[in-house]
Amino acid sequence: MEEKIVRLAPFEEAIGVLHKLQEFDGYSLANIGPVCVSLPEDIASKLKGLQGQKIGVLRTDRDYRFRICDKRPS
Repeated sequence: MEEKIVRLAPFEEAIGVLHKLQEFDGYSLANIGPVCVSLPEDIASKLKGLQGQKIGVLRTDRDYRFRICDKRPS
């Protein structure tokens, strides 16, 4: 079964555990919860090291924003 890649619409947010992050030339794919989201390189570079954490990625009318919904214990 092929995985459907989602491009967030303006003011749409993907929330879930970041399972996998793959970087390509000019874009990245992030598996967030059950969804595979296409992201620009600049936001994907900020998500490095957050695998296993619950995050939210929001597309605004200008750019993408992200938040960490829970933090792993130190």
